[in-house]
Amino acid sequence: FYDTAYPSGLRLLVTMEIARAVPYKIEGGKDIPYQVEEGEEVIKELFDLSYTDYHYFKEKFMDKQHTNFVCVESEQGPMILSVIDNGDGTYTALHRDANGNKRVTFPSSDLRISFFRSLFRLGPTPANFVKCISPILPANKFKKNSNDQLPAALLEFEEKQTIKGFKFGLLYRAPGQVREDELFTNEHGSPEFEEFLDFLGDRVELYGWNRYRAGLDVTNHSTGEHSIFLEFNNNEIMFHVSTLLPHNELDKQQLEKKRHIGNDLVVIIFQDGDELYRPTTLSSRQVQVVFLVKPEMIDGERYYRLAIVRRTEVPPFDPQLPEDAIFKSGPDFHQLFFTKLLNAEKAAYQTEVIGTKLHRTRTALLEDIAKRHQ
Repeated sequence: FYDTAYPSGLRLLVTMEIARAVPYKIEGGKDIPYQVEEGEEVIKELFDLSYTDYHYFKEKFMDKQHTNFVCVESEQGPMILSVIDNGDGTYTALHRDANGNKRVTFPSSDLRISFFRSLFRLGPTPANFVKCISPILPANKFKKNSNDQLPAALLEFEEKQTIKGFKFGLLYRAPGQVREDELFTNEHGSPEFEEFLDFLGDRVELYGWNRYRAGLDVTNHSTGEHSIFLEFNNNEIMFHVSTLLPHNELDKQQLEKKRHIGNDLVVIIFQDGDELYRPTTLSSRQVQVVFLVKPEMIDGERYYRLAIVRRTEVPPFDPQLPEDAIFKSGPDFHQLFFTKLLNAEKAAYQTEVIGTKLHRTRTALLEDIAKRHQ
């Protein structure tokens, strides 16, 4: 994705300075190598919303003869397993629990049916199927469910759980600015910032917008007239751009801007100056990862320095950055940048503050479905 060779004059440029702070980790900054600590799992697989579990269940199971097994209560919470016989000696299954979904295909030979049931041709039990998914599941807690309303409820569940798109915050940091409120009070960016917006995606009119809008108003202009939108790897991405959101002269904190950007998991800060960046600059507990971008002009061509600041509990995510990372603007960097951005979002889901909310929501939905369709 990047060329490690320095263009002429590159070493003479000022690097991006980032203060070390607890509880944050830094990647791509000056003299800061990419590190993965023992036991950490790196996020690698990129989001692709073109074939979600909603599409999977609808295609593989709906309107087809299949079986559902329901676990209403267990130490692992409520769970629902859907299984279909593929007719070729294999089964396909979709397992749902509070932590997420799991797709599994297994051969019929994996079903360990007791001698007695085989003798009388009684077929496999729910526990036999569950054990093919995972040996640690409470197999004896699952019961076969023949309620003909359950498949539709499960399809609705999958639709509710499907990510519709991704939203990222974008702040402009002018030279000399160090405080959060200063960043939010910027009404305009520099020409370099406007160039970066063009690099990110398309400037779209919000009025009448009918694709993913990330909570932006598309009827009354209350959140501005334009924003930046991109479709990348079958994912719709909308940015909350601080300079495109309405500015309130009477509000020093710009709470309306913070309402959007402060609730994003990943925020980009575009900085024109050389001031030290402190990871504690953004006060929102919701923001888990910050991308720092600094423009450079080298031999008449645009380059961008990139560094990542993430909360300690956010796992590392690919593609990794070299020390003092700098990239030439173009398709290769665009691919790297958005791959890194989407993987940052995915990694943020695993933090306690975000993961707990997702876990609680899934538990409540699964429990409701299991009890309503007993």
